[in-house]
Amino acid sequence: PDDVAQQMKEHLCCPYNLRSKKRCSLNDNAIDEFVYEIQELAGLFSEISQSDCVYVKLHVVEDDGCAFWHQDCVDYRMIKTYRGPCTQWVPPAFSAATLRKRRFNSKQAQSLTQGDVALFKGRGETLEDDEFLNQPGIVHRSPRIKE
Repeated sequence: PDDVAQQMKEHLCCPYNLRSKKRCSLNDNAIDEFVYEIQELAGLFSEISQSDCVYVKLHVVEDDGCAFWHQDCVDYRMIKTYRGPCTQWVPPAFSAATLRKRRFNSKQAQSLTQGDVALFKGRGETLEDDEFLNQPGIVHRSPRIKE
């Protein structure tokens, strides 16, 4: 996490990234604030997960991405949405039922809101498919873009 800021600034300040996209561009101060926030979140995630290595992924969601309800095969995932629809999730009591009908909407679905920082518990790396429904981990999906 110590070198997150420098790596992000180098990437974000390339002519083909944030500065060149007129409708989404950021000025120098906004880039500095954005990088600082990501660095703080990476540090927090590192502490919580007790990991010296943190993978930071910035992603523009332009389609339904993970359209099906699922659990991540990681120990933890931190999510923050800056713009647009946000990740949907269901309370743990409804996880098994939602996973069984993973292609369909859930009446119990809740949504993060812009600016929320969510720490999702994943199910870890389980190779046994028959144990899939019995693993802990938040059930979620990408926001609906094309509905």
